[in-house]
Amino acid sequence: MFDTNDVPRKPKLQPINTEIEEHNIGTAENPKMIKLSKNLPPDQKPKYIDLFKEFQDVFSWSYTDLKSYDTSVIQHTIPLKLN
Repeated sequence: MFDTNDVPRKPKLQPINTEIEEHNIGTAENPKMIKLSKNLPPDQKPKYIDLFKEFQDVFSWSYTDLKSYDTSVIQHTIPLKLN
């Protein structure tokens, strides 16, 4: 994962176009913000928003949503250098 100087071997990829717009698929009291590209065709944006609304239960919207997880699916590792 890292070279001898702790630099990632595969650099993190950055999006070319970072123009985004936020949409709240929740409520004013319980916002659930998603980010969509401003370059999406106008007829596609409502389709993505509807898709996120339909499946919003599969996303973690706050840290409290992360309290329970299945350790057979999620595993955290910390790579260490010898010595």
